[in-house]
Amino acid sequence: MALTLDHSIWMHDDKFRVDDWLLYENHSTIASGARTLIEGKLWTRDGRLVFSTAQEALIRAPKPKIPVENGNGK
Repeated sequence: MALTLDHSIWMHDDKFRVDDWLLYENHSTIASGARTLIEGKLWTRDGRLVFSTAQEALIRAPKPKIPVENGNGK
C-alpha cells in the first residue's frame, strides 16, 4: 500500500498532443524508513521530454488476513 505525501510536476514543453503516443518512465530512486521517492519523465513519440515528476510516498506492507473464529474456538 502506498500513500502520496508530496507530488510535483514540472512542464518543459506544452507543444504536444495528449491523444498521441506518450511514454511515461518512472523509477524509485530510494526507499527507506517506510518512505520512497519516485521520479518520472514523460516523453513524446519524437523523443522530446515534456514533463518531469517527483513523488514522495509512504509505503506499508499489507497486513496478513487473520481468520475469524466462528464462535466455538475454531
